[in-house]
Amino acid sequence: MDFNTIHGLIFDFDGVLANTAIDIAGAVNATLENFGYQPLSQEQIIIFVGNGAEKLLKRSIAASIQLSKKSPDEIQAPAFEEIYSWYVDYYRTHSVEKTELYPGVKDLLELLTIQEIPSAIVSNKPFEITDAILRKMDISKDFVSIIGPEQTSHVKPDPEGLFLAMEQINKRQRAFGKPTIPPENFLMVGDSHTDIEAGRNAGTKTCALTSGYGNQEKLLASQPDVTLHMVCELIVHLQHPSNY
Repeated sequence: MDFNTIHGLIFDFDGVLANTAIDIAGAVNATLENFGYQPLSQEQIIIFVGNGAEKLLKRSIAASIQLSKKSPDEIQAPAFEEIYSWYVDYYRTHSVEKTELYPGVKDLLELLTIQEIPSAIVSNKPFEITDAILRKMDISKDFVSIIGPEQTSHVKPDPEGLFLAMEQINKRQRAFGKPTIPPENFLMVGDSHTDIEAGRNAGTKTCALTSGYGNQEKLLASQPDVTLHMVCELIVHLQHPSNY
């Protein structure tokens, strides 16, 4: 793939820019225990990451019930909406206890600023949690757009979030008198097959990261345009003069 044609980036978040696994697992287990479910291992919980917090919780609850060998009727839990709300509130206030940016992320964002390559985040993670982490890490200013499931009707692999991010980036491009960037000149960077499929559905180029949380077999089977291990490797590929 010719990286000289890339003039905008869209990132997934969990497992791509930040190692959030410990805090995600901690929030899920705190939620499970609060509502009378059995906790799960971190490894088991992370398998469920990638399709949004609602599916993460539903899958974790189902796995917990199976582990406890109880029927759903034996557990007197409230409506799922209450469980989900409790999870979001808890995770928001415990989101950066162990979470760290991956090595080289700040260097990459600095390079994008120097090269005038705009970037966005499109995540299936609740927006307020992603936003809270970015602010605590002092990198929210480095993104033109941060898209979560609350801003769209469909989550990845549907391309709706990517279209919205590209629209917001191009709105800023026009405001600064710069040319708009077509989808084929964007790179979607993610660690799961849903990211790659979303990029393809939106017409962008795609980059798979093998160091994240996504199922490796499904990730590689999604046939990304380029495969890297960690996001910091993009620094080498994007170090070219930008006159776009």
